[in-house]
Amino acid sequence: MKILVIRISSLGDVILSTYVVRLLRNAFPESQIDFLVANQFSQVFKYNPRLNNVIAYDKTKPFYFHLFETLSINNPIHYDVIIDLQNNLRSRIYSLGKGTNIYRFNKRRFFKFKLVYLKKRTNDYLQIPILYRDTIPNLNRFDDNLGLELWTEKDLSRGEYLPHKKKLQKINLGKIAIAPGSKHFTKSLPARKFVDLINLFRDRFNSQIILLGGNEDFDVCDRIARATPGVENLAGKTDLIRTAELIDEMDMVISNDSAMVHIASARKVPVVQIFGSTVPEFGFTPFRTPNAIVENNEVDCRPCTHFGKSRCPKGHFKCMEDITAEMILSAIERIIEQSI
Repeated sequence: MKILVIRISSLGDVILSTYVVRLLRNAFPESQIDFLVANQFSQVFKYNPRLNNVIAYDKTKPFYFHLFETLSINNPIHYDVIIDLQNNLRSRIYSLGKGTNIYRFNKRRFFKFKLVYLKKRTNDYLQIPILYRDTIPNLNRFDDNLGLELWTEKDLSRGEYLPHKKKLQKINLGKIAIAPGSKHFTKSLPARKFVDLINLFRDRFNSQIILLGGNEDFDVCDRIARATPGVENLAGKTDLIRTAELIDEMDMVISNDSAMVHIASARKVPVVQIFGSTVPEFGFTPFRTPNAIVENNEVDCRPCTHFGKSRCPKGHFKCMEDITAEMILSAIERIIEQSI
């Protein structure tokens, strides 16, 4: 049997889909399993042995290019099963005529509408990897209770995914990674808040702190590093795999609602996730790794968006401005209590 999984973007979503890849391999050990992903995120699967082929999708080309490619009589690609975890115009065009059975991810538009516009919050919600899993009938029977995966060369050479063997040990906060970046302003804790947090760490612990992120996060990390001598800014200086290797060396990761949360989850490193305009109910929370969430539940305008915004619609940005270093430290202490 030939199976194609589609999750073109973005980085965090692609990492979240690795759970499904493993379950598919558990369920169909002899099948061909391919994955369609945007070329800039294909490194997620660079060392992953569970896939037969990684198909790089060029998002710089217009959708009609991919439509022509799909409809071409010279295109022989056909799959018995296509699992479309993207479920947008691009993924639908690509899968057109290529699959005998196609399963598409339910994007839960009404659920998100109730959250954003009616503020109908709930403690009863499913995480995205589980929702991805449930896109495929009966795949839950092959759930192994393990988490996400981001294979490194060391994992591949050992022939096993090493983070799955990690046990929760007492956390000493010797090394901490902070990821202060995010694609959207309203999902980003202000840089000065991270400066306050680092100074608080210096008062209470003797931690080595590094700043992680992509090229787009360099400026915010630079501002933080300049205000906190001794903190190393590695934003934009490491590729995805090297970032995962660095996270392996950390005792904890502190991050906004961004892909770094899911990288840390994949490497099974304890993570503190900070929410601003978004909320945990959207499902993008740390998956099967020790974690704690920081959010301001005293404002009634959250969530104002599913994706994040370039500015606060109300102008006060209290969802982030009212979060303190002490609140983040309290979340860290909750994780430490789990490890004792």
